[in-house]
Amino acid sequence: MNTEQARNTTFQRAGREEWAEAAKKSLRKDTIGHLYRKTYEGITLSPLYTEADSVPADQFPGEGSYLRGFYGTERPGWRIAQRLVHPDWNELKKQIGLSLQRGQDALSFDPDRLNDMAELSFTELNGIAALNKVPLCIFSKSNYPAIAKKLLEAHASGIFGAAATDMISSHLEAGLIVDEHGEEMKSWLDVLKALDSQYPELKTILIDLEPFNAGGGHAGHELGAALAGAVFYVEKMKEMGWPPEKTAGKFIFNFAIGSQFFTEIAKLRAFRMLWKTVADAYGIPNDQNKVLVSAETSEFTKSVIDPYVNMLRAGSEAFSAVVGGIDFLHVTPFDHLTVEGNAFSERIARNTQLLLKDESYIDKVMDPAGGSFYIESLTKELAEKGWAFFLEIDKHGGILQSLASGWLQHQIKETALARMRDSETRKQSIIGVNVYALSSETADEPLLKAKKPTEFDKRQIEPLPRLRLAQQFESLRKRSMNLAETGFMPEAALICLGKLKEFKPRADFAAGVLATAGIQSEWSGECHSLSDVKSFIKRKSYKYYCLCGPDALYDQLAAPIGRWIKENVPDVHIDIAGRFSAEELAEYGLDGTLYSGQNIYKKLAGILDSWEDEINA
Repeated sequence: MNTEQARNTTFQRAGREEWAEAAKKSLRKDTIGHLYRKTYEGITLSPLYTEADSVPADQFPGEGSYLRGFYGTERPGWRIAQRLVHPDWNELKKQIGLSLQRGQDALSFDPDRLNDMAELSFTELNGIAALNKVPLCIFSKSNYPAIAKKLLEAHASGIFGAAATDMISSHLEAGLIVDEHGEEMKSWLDVLKALDSQYPELKTILIDLEPFNAGGGHAGHELGAALAGAVFYVEKMKEMGWPPEKTAGKFIFNFAIGSQFFTEIAKLRAFRMLWKTVADAYGIPNDQNKVLVSAETSEFTKSVIDPYVNMLRAGSEAFSAVVGGIDFLHVTPFDHLTVEGNAFSERIARNTQLLLKDESYIDKVMDPAGGSFYIESLTKELAEKGWAFFLEIDKHGGILQSLASGWLQHQIKETALARMRDSETRKQSIIGVNVYALSSETADEPLLKAKKPTEFDKRQIEPLPRLRLAQQFESLRKRSMNLAETGFMPEAALICLGKLKEFKPRADFAAGVLATAGIQSEWSGECHSLSDVKSFIKRKSYKYYCLCGPDALYDQLAAPIGRWIKENVPDVHIDIAGRFSAEELAEYGLDGTLYSGQNIYKKLAGILDSWEDEINA
C-alpha cells in the first residue's frame, strides 16, 4: 500500500461484539469473562469502555455538580505542601525557609513531631514567609489547642490556608474518640470561634480520611465517611449558631491517594459530586459551597523492603491526585517509614510535584480525565458506592455512633483482610516485596509515629489499626535476618531437572517465591538422572529442597529423588514446583508444593517455623 492509498483508506466502525470476537481470537479463548475484574468497592471493571458506557457530565469545570472541578479557568492549580518533620524548632524553621526557596509554595509541617510546642512561633514564620501570601497547610492530631493559641498570639494579618484538626478520626488507631458532649469538644468550639474572629479566611475544620485509608478501607468507605463527617460538623456547628454555609467555609478534606491510578482519580471527582449534593441539601449557595481538598500519598502502599520503589509508587499516586483535582498535596518521602527528616528523600518528594507541575504542565489543564469513557463511568459508580455507604453510616446513627459501636471499623477491616489475602497470594503485586524481590534486601524497623492523645475526656472504642500491604512479608524478612544472626543461613536448594529451557520457568518461579522471605536459592544446574541429583546434594547439605522441571521428568524422576533424599538426608523438607494433589505428593514421596495462586506468605512462614523450631530445640 502506497502513501496515497493509505491516506484514502477507510475503516468500518466496529462495535463491542466485533471487539469481543477479535479478543477471543487473539487470546485463543472461547470467552472473555476472565478479562472482567471486580474491585474492593464491588464495581465490575470491563475490559472495554465505549461511548455506550458514557454518562452525562458537566460541560465545564466550576458548573453543575462540580464533577469537573470546583473552579473554572480561575483555578490556580495545586499547592506543593510537603509536610516537613523535625523535633527541633530552630532546625524546622531552617527547613521551612529552604523548602520555600526550592519550590514549595505552602507552609506545611507536622507540629505533633515538635519536642517543645512552646517554641512554635507564627510570628517567626511570618518573618520567613509572609503568611498573607503563602498559605498554611498544617494538620494536628494532638496539639491543636497549642497551635490555635500560638496563632492567636501572632496577631498577623491575612493568614489563610488551613490550620485544622479532625475531632473524629485523630485517634482511631488508639481506639479513642471524642465525647461529643465533653470538655474537649467544648474547648475546640471555643477555639474555632476565636480563630474565626481573628482569621476569617483560615480553614479550621479538618475531615481527615487518611486513617480510613491506612486501615485498609476502599474508596467507597472514604467517600461515605467524608460525607458523614461533614454532616456531623455542620450539625454540631448549628448548635453554636453557625449556619451550614459558614461551617462549610471552614472545611478542608484530606484524602490519602493509593495505588489504583484510575480509581483514585475517580474518587476525587466523585467526592465533588457528592459534596455538592450534601451542600444543596443544606441550601448552601453556590458561591459558598466550594471546599478545599488536600491529598497525601498513601502509607498503606509503602514498604521498608526495597524502599526506593516507594518513589515510583508515590509518583504514580501524586499524578492521580493532581489529575483528580486537589488544592494541596503532600508526597511522602520514600524512606519516611524508617527515617525522620531526610533532606535527600524530602527533596525527591518535593521535586516529584515540581516535575508534574513545571515539566508536565498538568496544572495548566482543567480536568484532564474529563471525557474518558472509563473514568466517567467509574466516577459515577464510585459516587453511587460512596453515597450508599454514607446512608449506611447514617442508619447506624452517624459517624460517631457507627465508630462507637465498632460497625464502621468492621466494614473497613473486612476489606483490609481481603487486601492482605490478595497480597499473600500475589493476586495483588507489591513490586520488590512479594514479586521481583531480592533475597539480599533487609527490612528495617518502621518508626513509631503514634500521636499522643490530648489530655481530655475521650470514649474508648474498637481501634482502627494502621496497616500496610507489605507488612506481612516484612515480618518474614525480619525472621530470616534473625535466623542469619544466629548462624543459621536461610538458604534453599533448587534441584533443576532437564535442560535449562525446561526447568528455568519453574526454577525462576520458586526462587522468586523464596526470595520474598529473604531465602537465597542455589540452583543445581542440569540434572538428567538420580546420579546427578546425588552429586549435587553431596556437595552441600540444605534443610530445604525444591524440584523444578517439566512434568515429563517429574513422572520419571520425582519419586526416586524423593525416596533417596528421605532415606539418605534425614530431617529435610522437599517441595515440588507446580500444583499437585496430596495423592500425587504421597506417590512422589514429597512434602509440599510451590504453585501460582498459593498463599505464599503462609507457605514461607511454615518453612521459617520449622527452621526456628530446630534452633530453639
